[in-house]
Amino acid sequence: MKKTVLYLFLVAALLFTSGCGQADSPAPGFTREDLYLNIDGAQYRCNINIETVISGLGSDYEYSEAMSCDYDGLDKTYIYETAEFYTWPMPDGDLVNEVYTESPAVSTSKGISVGATREEVLAAYGEHFEDANSLLVYRLSDSREPADSAALCFDLEDGMVRAIFITMQAV
Repeated sequence: MKKTVLYLFLVAALLFTSGCGQADSPAPGFTREDLYLNIDGAQYRCNINIETVISGLGSDYEYSEAMSCDYDGLDKTYIYETAEFYTWPMPDGDLVNEVYTESPAVSTSKGISVGATREEVLAAYGEHFEDANSLLVYRLSDSREPADSAALCFDLEDGMVRAIFITMQAV
């Protein structure tokens, strides 16, 4: 009986500690948690108020606006040195609907930045993507409805990432 209890204790201890140790890099795949870009030490997502961006990145940006085709008011663009933020007018203020970058100083949740290879993108985010010519599109849903169309996109040129963007618009 003592040997059986000792044996069960050792098996339980082995199973408990087998998950310990140095963690490998995150498993490939795309989830909602991947829908942000790291810019100047902060994470920026879609559907945040542009005032959050301005308070984080400052007022050194180029600005343009145009009448919105989908909403009442103006669609606005804020162009910083490292990234561009596109907004749409909403009742609670202008919300970011796309963040675009061609800067190698900006990275994704899994460390991919401009200059990475197609193979590095696939290793980080997996094989479940839409391949639209030179654009790899990782989306949360197969639906093209605006609420479900959030996507992380990699624009490739000669097998290398040329630009990265996150968007709420159908791609």
